[in-house]
Amino acid sequence: MATMSANYPLVFDEVILSQLKKLGEDKHVRTFITKMFDRMELLGPRAGELIDGQLGLYEMKSMHPPIRLYYRHVRETNELEVFEYEMKTSPKKQKKTIGILRHKIRSRDRP
Repeated sequence: MATMSANYPLVFDEVILSQLKKLGEDKHVRTFITKMFDRMELLGPRAGELIDGQLGLYEMKSMHPPIRLYYRHVRETNELEVFEYEMKTSPKKQKKTIGILRHKIRSRDRP
């Protein structure tokens, strides 16, 4: 019998923790991001779109408010490592952010 519990624990990167602290008074965005986290815990990697299969990097999008949330599925522990969110602005900014995250993941995974 399946239960509706958090199957995928979330692990927060220092960048997302800093971003969440800065949100402070913006209750609307904070509530929305919390709902995104709940969805991630329930659905795991299926909550977003795979953007790099080799690294397990995913992106979760919302339209209102326009947010992109980046995370990685760590298969060994079944955890989701949450990196950061950004307000959708341009494809150029998105590419830059994805490049930074790829570099960060690769440098952490090196022996």
